[in-house]
Amino acid sequence: MQNFKGRVAVVTGAASDIGFGLAERFGAEGKNLVLADVEEPALIHAADTLRSAGVEVVAVRCDVAHAEDVERLVARTLEAFGGVHIVCNNAGVGDNSGASLWDTSLEDWSHPPWAPTA
Repeated sequence: MQNFKGRVAVVTGAASDIGFGLAERFGAEGKNLVLADVEEPALIHAADTLRSAGVEVVAVRCDVAHAEDVERLVARTLEAFGGVHIVCNNAGVGDNSGASLWDTSLEDWSHPPWAPTA
């Protein structure tokens, strides 16, 4: 098994459930963390919990359905740590159209069929 101590892990959907579990494990292994979640109060709580355990954490409010939020997440990660070694795209965002994620365009994310119309 490789030693990832001091490496950087980015976890989306990190404020609860599987995402927080991933973050806890990465932190226990000595990784620096960038936590992203759309739920800011829960995100702050998750980051504080991990910091109290001695983990270096950066928390970024991010809605992964919005490209500008993801771009801000990338910029903040690079600013804080200079790079990234592991990315867990765990945030629960998607559609039920049956399209494969890799066949989904940025335009599809900008105007998803499941979003309410004005």
